[in-house]
Amino acid sequence: MATPSAAPFIPPNIMLLTAPQLLGIMFNWGLWGILTVQVYLYYLCFEDSWRIRTLVWSLYILECIQTALSSADIIHWFAFGWGRAEVLTEAYVNPIDLPIMAGLIAMIVQLYFTWRIWILSGSAPLAVFIGLISIAQAVAGLVAGIMALQIGDLTQLTVLIAPKLWLAGAALADTLIAVSMTILLYRARKRSLLPKTNYILKRIIALTIETNSLSASIAILTLILFVRFPEYTLFICPPYALGKLYSNTLLVIFNNRMAMPFDRSQAQASIGLKGMNTNNVHTSDHSSRIQDDGIKITVLRQTDNGRGDLESQHDSHEMNKRISLDVRRS
Repeated sequence: MATPSAAPFIPPNIMLLTAPQLLGIMFNWGLWGILTVQVYLYYLCFEDSWRIRTLVWSLYILECIQTALSSADIIHWFAFGWGRAEVLTEAYVNPIDLPIMAGLIAMIVQLYFTWRIWILSGSAPLAVFIGLISIAQAVAGLVAGIMALQIGDLTQLTVLIAPKLWLAGAALADTLIAVSMTILLYRARKRSLLPKTNYILKRIIALTIETNSLSASIAILTLILFVRFPEYTLFICPPYALGKLYSNTLLVIFNNRMAMPFDRSQAQASIGLKGMNTNNVHTSDHSSRIQDDGIKITVLRQTDNGRGDLESQHDSHEMNKRISLDVRRS
């Protein structure tokens, strides 16, 4: 009679080795679904210049590749390696879809915001400084991924300096972007005299602070877990959401131009603030789909009627109501 084989050894801290990977992949898939909806809405509502559309679709393709690689990770750890605890710490393709691809995606989004900062401020040194930090964190992520592939053990990566530089650089770049954009947009808001323009700027400021602060917090949390708990894989969970957060941040900024279905004229404010002059005449662009990657905010037409006050927007409001009624009837 055959002797039954011994049961495989299961370490008492098994949850600290399995839960981070599992939860990280779940967050990754969830954010990929949100990103897919964001890209679809962008495709339906906007027709920006080819540069902006190339940026959006390139990021989405990279995110799809990263999601496929992360799915290969989870299959390797929990399907191919079922019952073998040593497989849970194997790197497999994790160094490719986390530090390498996440660093690349972060650099693309951060450089886009750096370009916006340069347009808004006209300060080349500030934009170059933030851009160099962004490129440095991407290079550190690439080096960290290559070294992690060579080591092959996720619990032995804390001896490396490159992952720490990657996470610290990403957090620093996000913080600088959030602070710079907030200051620049706040100054523009202080110069504006129109409620509509102030409202748009207020929304952009809030989105900038919220999105960049969230991505910076995730990078800092990952760095803390990486340094504090080197024997576990807790640091694997947050970075799986990091790349998707960057892409969703960009799409949220773009799709923030959308308005109600029958208020298309107000939905076409562009993705920036170029040529904004709040002291004189303000006109609105009533095109159905925007085709400009410049930086401007579009507001309703307001002109001086010669009596020292601005013309009422009542006529424009009534016209919008009539257009909406005609559309419903058709």
